Amino acid sequence: MKKILLIVSSTLLLANTFFAQDDADKKFRFGLRISPTPTWLRSNDTKVVEKGSTKFGFGFGLQTEFRINSTASFVTGIGGDFLGGKQTYKNGQGYVLDKDNQYVDSKDFNFSKGAAVINASNLSDGNKLYELKSRSVKATYVTIPILLKLMTKDISSFKYFGMFGGNIAIQTKFNATDEINELKYDLSSNSYVSNGSSTITDMKPSGDLIPVNVGLNVGLGAEYNLSGSTSFFLSINYLRGFINQYQSTSDIIVDKIAENVNKGTSPSKSKQSALSDGIQINIGILF
Repeated sequence: MKKILLIVSSTLLLANTFFAQDDADKKFRFGLRISPTPTWLRSNDTKVVEKGSTKFGFGFGLQTEFRINSTASFVTGIGGDFLGGKQTYKNGQGYVLDKDNQYVDSKDFNFSKGAAVINASNLSDGNKLYELKSRSVKATYVTIPILLKLMTKDISSFKYFGMFGGNIAIQTKFNATDEINELKYDLSSNSYVSNGSSTITDMKPSGDLIPVNVGLNVGLGAEYNLSGSTSFFLSINYLRGFINQYQSTSDIIVDKIAENVNKGTSPSKSKQSALSDGIQINIGILF
């Protein structure tokens, strides 16, 4: 009986010691984040497309930390991030939509037949020609951060940190809103001319998309200890994408669509450049 009491007492003492360890001694931490994220699309070819307005994105996720020593931790986790941006097109780019408002692959459309012949065939098959002025995108990613976190000692219940690393993201959804000018055939000039601007929503240029993104993630922040190992944290991180989110050459969009149709020449497939950047504001709690 005494041996049993001794074992039970020893076990309770060890358990109490384990659970009472302070934050500096804890090997593993986990928590949750929410992340308001202003984002934009950067282009490497400003002659063809330029950055437009910033979009307000949002994210959330599970964060895990593995302590390396008293000041350094390996940070990872998994989350969902809703990002976007807008680009303005500068080279007379355009595309063809079928009667169901679906993108037509440029290789399946003969732009060199001449305006009159194209108009006659479009009247029968329901295709329409459009000049693309700008595109706003909304994309959803499953994101895995891989970061090194360096943190100060406790300073009046605060700890300050910097983090450096990257994100790996898998795209799960992509929607585009295109600002377009419809091109209408003008009989008197035997050419296609702009018929005014409009907006078309919920477009999915799936054949042009790259579903993986890898990028830089660096930031600064602070933790405030609430109780024991539980802390509130806030950080501001800069995100910079490394991978073009489109194919480098589009299967859908062509350059100078009106000019080429009216001349009866085949247009070039348009170059594309859209790299996702943002400022991520992480607010969360760690246990």
